[in-house]
Amino acid sequence: MRASPGTCYGDARETFAIAPHLGFADMRLALSLTIHLPLPLVLTSAVAMGQWSPDDTVNFSVADGSGGQVQPKIAPTADGGCFISWLDGGAGFDVRVQRLDAAGNELFPHQGVLVADRGFSSTQDYGLDTDANGNALLTYRFDPGTGTQIAAALVTPAGDLPWGSGGVVLTSSNSFFANPKITGSSDGGSFVAWKENDDVHVQRLDAAGVEQWASDVTLAPPGGQYTTSDLHATGTDAVLSIVHQTGGFSSPKRLVAQKLDTAGAPLWGAAPVSVFSAGSLQIGNFPPFVPDGSGGAVFSWYDTSTFQFQCYAQRILSDGTVAFPQNGQAVSTNVVNTRVSPSVDFDPVQGATFVFWREQNAGMNGVSGQRFDASGNRQWGDSGVTVVALAAAEIGLVRARVGQGGASVFWDSAPSFATDRLFGAHLDASGAVDVPVFDVSSTPSAKSRLATATSTTGYSILAWQDERNDSGDLLAQNVNDDGSLGGLGTAYCSPAVPNSSGFAAEITAHGSSDVATNLVTLTATSLPPGQFGYFLAGQTQGLSNPPGSQGPICLSGNIGRFNQVPQIIQGPNGSLRIDLFAIPVNPPQAVQPGDTWNFQCWYRDNQPGATSNFTDAVSLTF
Repeated sequence: MRASPGTCYGDARETFAIAPHLGFADMRLALSLTIHLPLPLVLTSAVAMGQWSPDDTVNFSVADGSGGQVQPKIAPTADGGCFISWLDGGAGFDVRVQRLDAAGNELFPHQGVLVADRGFSSTQDYGLDTDANGNALLTYRFDPGTGTQIAAALVTPAGDLPWGSGGVVLTSSNSFFANPKITGSSDGGSFVAWKENDDVHVQRLDAAGVEQWASDVTLAPPGGQYTTSDLHATGTDAVLSIVHQTGGFSSPKRLVAQKLDTAGAPLWGAAPVSVFSAGSLQIGNFPPFVPDGSGGAVFSWYDTSTFQFQCYAQRILSDGTVAFPQNGQAVSTNVVNTRVSPSVDFDPVQGATFVFWREQNAGMNGVSGQRFDASGNRQWGDSGVTVVALAAAEIGLVRARVGQGGASVFWDSAPSFATDRLFGAHLDASGAVDVPVFDVSSTPSAKSRLATATSTTGYSILAWQDERNDSGDLLAQNVNDDGSLGGLGTAYCSPAVPNSSGFAAEITAHGSSDVATNLVTLTATSLPPGQFGYFLAGQTQGLSNPPGSQGPICLSGNIGRFNQVPQIIQGPNGSLRIDLFAIPVNPPQAVQPGDTWNFQCWYRDNQPGATSNFTDAVSLTF
């Protein structure tokens, strides 16, 4: 149902003015009805917004059990939150997973859900993704009593394990198994790939974890050995990247890729496509890639075949042809410095590839970046742009994330042993640093294994091993595109009155409060699933209990409701989301820098004597 500005929707107990969606750069908020609040202005004290820390000295502890919590991975969820997985070093490197909502609240018990009880004394890589139904998918080495095998597990948003404790075991021999990867396809199934002796094996599972192919698809090298590198779905198909060690231990190590359909048939020819066929990866380097959103994939790597280490990028299109020059495009033509450890991300809207890396010269380290167009032409000059100038401090863990209007880059810097700090910066599409270097984690400590992802609400998510307290906790942090941590703005009226699901609903804002940046996302979480709700806005704060509502409205004066059909609350943990600046605009009032707006979410509830409720509220100055 859609109503026009100035009309009302709902019964007499839940009547609010309808206003058009906010929009920027000439963002306008139509506030078409005044609601007279019977109570005077009363505000609760401001509190932190959810669990995402706004303090770079603290960060959020996802796991802090005894022993090292290692090798985090992140899989974003549709509600703006994420799954974070890790290996618990205090108990045989068990596999564990936690789910966070958009505000950073833990939705599973602290220390997460135990996925697989293992007894290993060392670790290898493993895989994490989500499926089309919002479940977490994991694959890992398992020791069920028949030797080391490969297993896969599914974890629901409620923390259940429908494939059983430890998951389903996909292998049965005494072969050498390593580097398992998993990806969820758009039809609800999944692909799993792993190294088995010198080959790579792939199997497809349905939503119940049942193998769909009578035998594994085997990809065998023409010589040497194959090792899985990365795996991502492209609709119902999947792209798999493989490191090909062409001969013995010291032989060149190169990257190939293949695309498989739901029947396991190769779509990029009988033999995998060569990402590059000259030079060599460093021993133990298995570069990740990112899907391009159109059925293809984008890669970056560094070549160690000469003393002039160099970083490259390549894009393979959906039909298996390469879009950049053969063997990739170099990120820089500078022949004085060396370049290692690149990180790539892709902007499907602009068709742009972003690569950031560690720049080196004579023991000095820095951070540089490059942007490529759809054909692989360098856009930020032949030498790229400098984010951090060469200096003596050690640089590592460089990570690229596409952000609003450009890209963010994160990295670790350590002036001495175990004094690492995490930093970030944002560059616009032209390569200008529009958000200067800022702290993400400023407490000096040994930091490693940085994982990054982009939330579906637009902010970056970081997780890493941190030894500030013991042999390693798992810490996490969100970062908005303007460099701020935690939610944008200040929460008030917190906590809200619990609803019929037993939780107090929260509203958070993420993105950038800069008018020119043109992006803020509101997310409401812990709502009763299956009901509906609206987001509200007002320029002043207040406190009043409308008839029929379990909780208070915390806005006063002119209150606007965004002009939208009722949003149905999604997922078992209940969430709503709105991108304020992606909706068509309607006058009369433009938001200017310096303006303050207050936001809250009203929603239908089912409580004795009440048919509606509210989240807490957030105040945001643009």
